[in-house]
Amino acid sequence: MQNTVSNMRLLELENRCPDFVSIQLEAIAAQSNDNESNKFDLYWNISFKPQWQSLLDGRVKLGLKGGKLNLTLDNGKFTRINRQLARELTITAAETTKTNVSWLLEIEAGKSVLTGSFRGIELGTIEAIAHPCSLAVTFTVDSAAVCVSDTEDLWSHNISPNKHAVLERKLSLFLWENQLTPYLSWAQLASGELESWQSLGEKNRQTISYSRLSQLKDLTQQIYAAKTNDLLELTRLAGLNPLTDFAGGNLLGADLNNTNLSGANLTRANLRGANLTDADLSEANLSHAKLSGADLSGAYLDNADLSHADLHRASLVLANLSNVNLSNANLEEANLSNTNLSGIKIAAAKLGNNPGISERTKLSLEQQGAIWDDISLKGDRSFS
Repeated sequence: MQNTVSNMRLLELENRCPDFVSIQLEAIAAQSNDNESNKFDLYWNISFKPQWQSLLDGRVKLGLKGGKLNLTLDNGKFTRINRQLARELTITAAETTKTNVSWLLEIEAGKSVLTGSFRGIELGTIEAIAHPCSLAVTFTVDSAAVCVSDTEDLWSHNISPNKHAVLERKLSLFLWENQLTPYLSWAQLASGELESWQSLGEKNRQTISYSRLSQLKDLTQQIYAAKTNDLLELTRLAGLNPLTDFAGGNLLGADLNNTNLSGANLTRANLRGANLTDADLSEANLSHAKLSGADLSGAYLDNADLSHADLHRASLVLANLSNVNLSNANLEEANLSNTNLSGIKIAAAKLGNNPGISERTKLSLEQQGAIWDDISLKGDRSFS
């Protein structure tokens, strides 16, 4: 990462995986009538690109679904904060104090991982209260934001979807824990003379040991050779927690028939085409999850969060959706025959061409804010 800084001295900077995530920060003296302005306008550039990485006897392709930019000031304060940032980046929150600001970034709807470059993003203005004034900048990712989008030479392509899901998630979490924490990128800047500071890089002096790689290889071979295809049994074998470790995971086409995932965090998980018949997903977090083409017939989803979820062409026949949050979800062409929709939140949800919906139910959902489009679609729509 290369930084261009005006009137703030660069103390240190590093992009730990520059081909994966690369950031650049500019602190430019704000225009002022005074000759000695203590204010600086902050601008941020960032680029994302999925990255191939060698692992075990093959390689994996890593992608990001989000991240957190954090700015911390010493002897300074934020006088202006831009919460919108860029149209191309989805901002879910901006946490703010006088000396600390953070933005949470997420992928746009319909995309699998963050890609592209975003330049000249205005963050806001800071003011130096005393000198030296220093600014620490970090970009971090949590485990749910890291995903393996492709693999080569690690296992056979005819592996079952359940084993595939568990193996991919194990590799994602292994790389996140051993390579992507606590920071992916960081920088420190200062105005005035700062004689000493604590390097953020000291927290990043870690490498993957041979013993950990050996343990991972043995474990992946055990999962691959396991006689069972039960997701929960495979998860336990992998040392994963089914209620927390599949957030952001790839469960494409997985067989979860009659599986108990009550209270599970499955936010942003890819469950496209999965078999979830009679599954217990009560109080589960499925926000932003991909469930297009999934079979949720008879599933129990009481009090689950399906906001912003993609349920295009999903089957919800006989499913219990009581008290479910479906706001901003895509339910176009979903089968809602004999579906329990009592107490749902459905503001801004998209519906249309839904089998099993009566005119009375349709009117009720429209009154609750659902958006209806019954225009027949020509040709086959591929799942997003």
